[in-house]
Amino acid sequence: MKLLITFISIICLSIGLAAKPEKKGKGDKPGRPSREEMIKKFDKDGDGKLSDEEKAEIRKAMANRTPPAHILEKFDKDGDGKLSDEEKAGMRKEMMAKFDKDGDGKLSPEERKAAMEARSKGAGGKGKKGEGKGKGKKTEGKKKKES
Repeated sequence: MKLLITFISIICLSIGLAAKPEKKGKGDKPGRPSREEMIKKFDKDGDGKLSDEEKAEIRKAMANRTPPAHILEKFDKDGDGKLSDEEKAGMRKEMMAKFDKDGDGKLSPEERKAAMEARSKGAGGKGKKGEGKGKGKKTEGKKKKES
């Protein structure tokens, strides 16, 4: 009986150790830190909240990061792997055209929420469409170079 209980315990323990934790929240996406990680990194005064200065530091750090591949494929016209000011302006213009429903040139909280939801859906669901478009562009580029 002790042998059976020991054997079952070992099996349960090994299953528990081999199990992967469930992913929860936005921070689980590749390249995207969780809210807790951001607060830990940028909360200089340690109050558990981000002040305006700390938020400005985050914006500065985020501005210097490399955009995701699907964004580069779509908006990096010169193919240098970075978004120039003109390319960023084109991206903003497209976002405004798509999500600024009242046409006031700004995103209201509701419009911003819709844009964020579309972005999170696009990262998971539109990848296959974006890959197909990207492959076509690369092929066209190769044809132009060969000509």
